[in-house]
Amino acid sequence: MNEAWLRLFANAVEEYIAPIAKVLSQSNHITAMRDSFQLSMPFIIVGSLFIPFLYPPVTANSTDGWMQIWYQFSQNYRPLLLPPYQITFGVISLTIAFGASASLAKQYQMPQRLCGLTSCMAFLLLIGLFNHSSQAYQYLGSTGMFTALFASFYSVEMIRLCQRLGWIIQLPEEVPQITQRGFALIIPLLLIMVSLTIFNELIFQYTGAIFPKLVEQVFQPLVIASDSLPAIIISLMVCSLLWFIGIHGALLVTGIMNPFWMTNLSTNQLALAAGQVPPHIFLQAFWDYYLLIGGVGSTLPLVFMALRSRSRQLRSVGKVGVIPSLFNINEPILFGFPIIMNPLFFLPFLFVPVINACIAWYLTQIGWLSRFVAMLPWSTPGPIGAAWAANGSLNNACMSLLAIVLSWLIYRPFFKVHEKLLLEQESNRSLSQNQSENTQHL
Repeated sequence: MNEAWLRLFANAVEEYIAPIAKVLSQSNHITAMRDSFQLSMPFIIVGSLFIPFLYPPVTANSTDGWMQIWYQFSQNYRPLLLPPYQITFGVISLTIAFGASASLAKQYQMPQRLCGLTSCMAFLLLIGLFNHSSQAYQYLGSTGMFTALFASFYSVEMIRLCQRLGWIIQLPEEVPQITQRGFALIIPLLLIMVSLTIFNELIFQYTGAIFPKLVEQVFQPLVIASDSLPAIIISLMVCSLLWFIGIHGALLVTGIMNPFWMTNLSTNQLALAAGQVPPHIFLQAFWDYYLLIGGVGSTLPLVFMALRSRSRQLRSVGKVGVIPSLFNINEPILFGFPIIMNPLFFLPFLFVPVINACIAWYLTQIGWLSRFVAMLPWSTPGPIGAAWAANGSLNNACMSLLAIVLSWLIYRPFFKVHEKLLLEQESNRSLSQNQSENTQHL
């Protein structure tokens, strides 16, 4: 691609897309949503660690000795292992309700713990925990995630409104601060509970369903659309384009996609528990271990190329970036090569993950790759994470390795051109320094 056209395109992205991305990334509510998922991550990961033992990818007819041991262990200890899984992953929406409201309260400089607890109460009220208990418990898991976010934002905004209007009980300054904050919450908490109770009753009277059921139906088209190849490509394009101009696009994309990923992950786990094929493909593990190997742009092969480069700059960057890149952290590569705002790397940086996404998508659809049923830290090395998150699938690990090989093949010619340019620059600098030294000696 002509460099002038490439720079024109980059300027257009910076002018039209970057402002929208900045507004979204700086939104208080999107930040709170992203923070809530970060807060819930340890619980999700720990819950996911129990999946291979609860639902092993082996049957009673497995002939291998160790597989029989694995299967028998699962059968014998499932009643013991099931409660930790249900308590961690099974109440994840409650965790998100607390985390989102605490984050939003922090941004508004309001009491975080009290706002978090208020949102938890509002969420439990909205799912009808006591009035419709037969339906309510399922919404404590990821299916109640959108309701949890609604409860969090509504509660914090109501408390904030009451504070602005002065509808709070104020105590003398001599009273301890924790007591002052507790009394200041009484009126807003009462208004939240009463308003949501009336809201719940009206919803149930007119629709015959509880609020989270309606939310689930409203968001169902978006959940379905999020699990598609166009959704993957759009997410990758937005992420890569923003990173190319220096904006952390992954934070924006993952912040928006996390509710859909979590909902789909829960559905896959329920299907696995029922002995069915999990239906969803595009989950966070798909994003982390197929598309962002070594970091955004799948730049891990560039590190190994740099380590063997004749260019001093590239060798230095490779040495600094090799360990972080193994754990999917590639800022040293993005800024050290550099890749950001470097027209030479624009095409591979944008399209390498897209090509890997298309291959992984179709291989999953035809059944060669297993669908993901667990969530691991995004920093887990690709092949290990791909196998583990798919309940021990070696095919998924092979796909991650294939993505690395394809990335190597596509990046290689661009790397060689970049290396040649740097070698010329280094040679010219060295020649200039020698001439300068000779002049000083004379």
